Amino acid sequence: MTEIAGAIVPIFLLILLGFAFKRLGFPGDGFWGPAERMAYYVFLPALIIRNLAAADLSVLPIGRFGLTIFVVAIAISLVTLASRPLLRIDGSGFSSVLQGAVRMNSYVGLAVAQALFGVEGLVVGAFFIAIAMPILNVICIAGLAAFASSGKADYSGVPKQIVQNPIIVGCAIGWLLNVTALPIPDVLNSVLVILDRATLPVALLCVGAGLILGLGRARIAAVFATCFLKLLIMPALGIGAALLLGVTGVPFAVIALFTATPASATSYVLASQMGGDAPLMAGILTAETILAALTIPPILLWATTYAT
Repeated sequence: MTEIAGAIVPIFLLILLGFAFKRLGFPGDGFWGPAERMAYYVFLPALIIRNLAAADLSVLPIGRFGLTIFVVAIAISLVTLASRPLLRIDGSGFSSVLQGAVRMNSYVGLAVAQALFGVEGLVVGAFFIAIAMPILNVICIAGLAAFASSGKADYSGVPKQIVQNPIIVGCAIGWLLNVTALPIPDVLNSVLVILDRATLPVALLCVGAGLILGLGRARIAAVFATCFLKLLIMPALGIGAALLLGVTGVPFAVIALFTATPASATSYVLASQMGGDAPLMAGILTAETILAALTIPPILLWATTYAT
């Protein structure tokens, strides 16, 4: 437990520091948007490419790993849909609940995976994201189209979004370098190392800067129901599916970890663009991020014990 706490506490302290900086107006509101884009489009792909290119991919059970992720995504979506009559909220509000219940925060997951499992954790985490992201994007867009007041069912841009996603691109480049055994020139590798080191500190500060406190009492039930689905039910489904499908070791622990992370800020962007309940989405993201600091450690304690 001490090792897990040592891995998780600094991550959530960085998130808290980002929140404090934003509230203090430092270094200014104009900083956070560009910093988040740099982390997403430049730093994170560099981290993935460098680590994936040098990894031993033979240890990753890609078939069982991918099937587990697919099963979990479908299962949590169905459980969330079944809970709708209990929530007593409108369609746009429920679309935000759905996003909050199924999406995962890549930055938090990768940071913890690296702290606990080193390069292997990063590589397995990158594969998790590459497999899960297309599935979850389709589910969330479908949910917004079906339930949000102004949502329109438009999937024409989904393939383009997936192909152009910097995480997917980084995984593809890293995998290609790995299977072809092409060496990265020393100078380029040094550049990737520098960019790699900036990824998680900048990204986690941006996660904290995006937290928003304050929500009407009428929405509190929906917020905490979503937290229950995301932080407890989804990891339970992930662990159960992984056990049934025979996923073990670090891949098992990574599934437990990523399914236990809070939802990502992308949820808020989609809610704003497609007629979802953006204020409710902001409240869900904030509550999940705060509560995840309490729920991730015991989940990881059990998962890492089983993994070893």
